[in-house]
Amino acid sequence: MKTRLLFSCLLLLAAPLLEAGEYADDPAILALLGGLGEKSAIMLPPLVSECGEVTLYGCATHGPAGRDYCNKLAYAPDRGTALYAGGSHQTLRSNDVWELHLGSNTWHMLFAPDGGNHTLLKGPLYYDAVPKLTKDAEAVLPEDERKAFEEAKAWWAANAVYRDGHVVTRKGGPIMPVHTWDAFTYDERAGRLLWTLGAGPGSDAKYHSLMAGVPPVEGDARYTNMWSFDPKENTWQHYRTEQEHPRFEGMGATLCYIPELGKSLYYVAAQNVSPHDFEMWSYDAKADFWEELRPNGGKSISELVNDLKVAPGSELQSAYSAKHGKLVSVLGPDTYAYDIAQNEWAKVCHEERINAHDATTVFAYDSNADVFLLADPKSETAPLAAFSLVTKKWEVIEPAGETYPKAQYGNPRGYYDPEHNVFVIHNGDTRNFWVYRHAK
Repeated sequence: MKTRLLFSCLLLLAAPLLEAGEYADDPAILALLGGLGEKSAIMLPPLVSECGEVTLYGCATHGPAGRDYCNKLAYAPDRGTALYAGGSHQTLRSNDVWELHLGSNTWHMLFAPDGGNHTLLKGPLYYDAVPKLTKDAEAVLPEDERKAFEEAKAWWAANAVYRDGHVVTRKGGPIMPVHTWDAFTYDERAGRLLWTLGAGPGSDAKYHSLMAGVPPVEGDARYTNMWSFDPKENTWQHYRTEQEHPRFEGMGATLCYIPELGKSLYYVAAQNVSPHDFEMWSYDAKADFWEELRPNGGKSISELVNDLKVAPGSELQSAYSAKHGKLVSVLGPDTYAYDIAQNEWAKVCHEERINAHDATTVFAYDSNADVFLLADPKSETAPLAAFSLVTKKWEVIEPAGETYPKAQYGNPRGYYDPEHNVFVIHNGDTRNFWVYRHAK
């Protein structure tokens, strides 16, 4: 027994100490990944989910519950992982944050859902009690709305905190998070996850008086709809600024980090808000500096989208190629490219078999094969396809091995993992990661 104990201690001393955000690989998983051939796919064994005592929507076995319009995982090269967060329409509104480490086949919960599921706030806060009582303090609510309002106020009393001109959960997280759409990226220079529409108006101080039953409090107008998350400290930060910045109101925007610039590009062409939101900016998170971009010789984004039709509209997905210096965006059957050096948008392809959309597809750049991969598991024409900037054409792929199963509910989410050279897809109702390798 003493010999066995001594051997165990020696192993522990010999093993490298793992810093926060570093996880030990599983040799069996590495063997499976290493043996994957070109244009081949496999389902990995049942995943591991490390989320402590949290059981929200089966996360203990399946990892984070799937959320609509939250199909993008943000790869963090300095951590060798991919980060995930976001809210769903009716099922789940939560500020939980997860990290996927492929080498160990594991989801890690970084930030537990503070306040649980915030969905019960949606009706009272957006449509019913608060809007009506804001207009008329004496308004008589129907019984169902009054009951929902009382339940929301009870949640507010237990979970919401007014602090420094805004409202957060007790651990500082956003209230009533919305979808990530594609406006979700990791800035490795700043070491933070950026989310430019991180929460709805739940964190606006103007709602606190009615929800908490207290006198009106002063709100800080410098707070925006942008949030960031520090995976080292496991903390949320509500972005506050006095400088000119995007409106952060148009739904279906995109945000993509450009390593060579040390900046992220934010683009929105949304006609789903009033007034319409057409903007493009660069953001240096390290210096906290925004700069508005005027592509194609100073033309407006509205003109590029609606008149010239050389730039994408709302609900796009984007990925960046350092080899080409271009941001490629897809929407429906159309593919666009933004040349960073030339500051110019162009439409480069129309392919009827493709139907890209931030609610149903996963889009990522495979830097090893120099192709952009699109996964659309529910598609009948192109469940998996690859686009080349060299040929400016799409190729529909029928991978050898296992086909990604169509989910019973929810949408896929995924990313390209450069460390293991695979495209990774996972759906919230499955216990397995599906991985595809395009080229060795």
